Amino acid sequence: MTGELKSTLDLVMEKLKGVEKELPGITQGQKERIAEIRRKYEAKIAETKILSTDKEKLGPEIVKLEEKREEEIAKVYRGIS
Repeated sequence: MTGELKSTLDLVMEKLKGVEKELPGITQGQKERIAEIRRKYEAKIAETKILSTDKEKLGPEIVKLEEKREEEIAKVYRGIS
């Protein structure tokens, strides 16, 4: 049984072997747009953390910004933006 157990890393690596073939190639312009989106939302999140006076609302606000960021990035991948 000692040779049969696999680490989590081994299992993940096995699952990821074919993933890069499935992902569409993205252009340099798309990479730049994604980086721009990430910078924009990181700045918004930092600003929200600094200016937030209600710590209870901080978490949901950050989650909302992260979701918007991921939506914009997904649009870039789909070629919409």
